Amino acid sequence: MRSISLTFVLFFSCHLANAQQTDKTPAQVPQHLEDLASASHGSKEQATQPPAELQSLIKALSGKWSVSVKFEPNSAMPAGADGTGEETWRAGPGGYTLLEEEHVPTPAGEAFLLGIIWWDGKVKSLHGMECNNQLAYTCDLKGALNDITMTWDGKQFTIDELETHDGKKTMWHEVWSDITSTSFTQTGDIGEPGGPFKRFLTIRATRIVDGSK
Repeated sequence: MRSISLTFVLFFSCHLANAQQTDKTPAQVPQHLEDLASASHGSKEQATQPPAELQSLIKALSGKWSVSVKFEPNSAMPAGADGTGEETWRAGPGGYTLLEEEHVPTPAGEAFLLGIIWWDGKVKSLHGMECNNQLAYTCDLKGALNDITMTWDGKQFTIDELETHDGKKTMWHEVWSDITSTSFTQTGDIGEPGGPFKRFLTIRATRIVDGSK
């Protein structure tokens, strides 16, 4: 995108020079293009690098994982439920995002998810968005802006999400813990904001080695 914008800057610069030579009133270069041209003079050393926090999380979770899923008994599922699925975690282009692709069984049917995680340099924290085939609107743009909080302390990755069901506010608390090169545990708890949580699901993951299933 930057190379295309820079082409426009050069075009307007040439147009400006030609206009001055023919004594015509020069066309004004749009401010955002002037700003882009000024920024392009910065040194390569000034270019931002993927933040250490995100690089650390990418290193911890990247790979393809086989998962066993257990749903705890509740009023809608007196006997609970279980099944198997897969998670794949990988860095996005340049290492500026972390992408999760997930396929797991749920009581509502097969779930296919895409998670996008990034570092917000302005507020100095992780942010993310989920796309889920079981959502009416698929991708939760509003949640990404207002309802999701993410933390990574080098050992545990935590997601807290404020949700609304039938007009009632609930909090979803998800944690990836016991992360090793070959396994991790993922838990999901639910409860009222500020109140106690109750275990909803537990996922145990095992790394899939190339050539194995």
